[in-house]
Amino acid sequence: MFALKDIEEITTNDFFFCYDEALSTYLKSEGFRYFQKARSIKDNKIYTMYLHSKELHFAIKEWNKKQ
Repeated sequence: MFALKDIEEITTNDFFFCYDEALSTYLKSEGFRYFQKARSIKDNKIYTMYLHSKELHFAIKEWNKKQ
């Protein structure tokens, strides 16, 4: 995993935008911390942003298997 200080230029591609509250709760229970929680200006929905990582994608795959 990397830290923000290790990234020279941060773009939206560096983040996973999670609009699913249940998935976000699951990720937090698995030890992931979101970078930011905000409200979309397009549709007013709340989302959380997580830094992309292999561990994060593995956890999301596990979540999807359970659904």
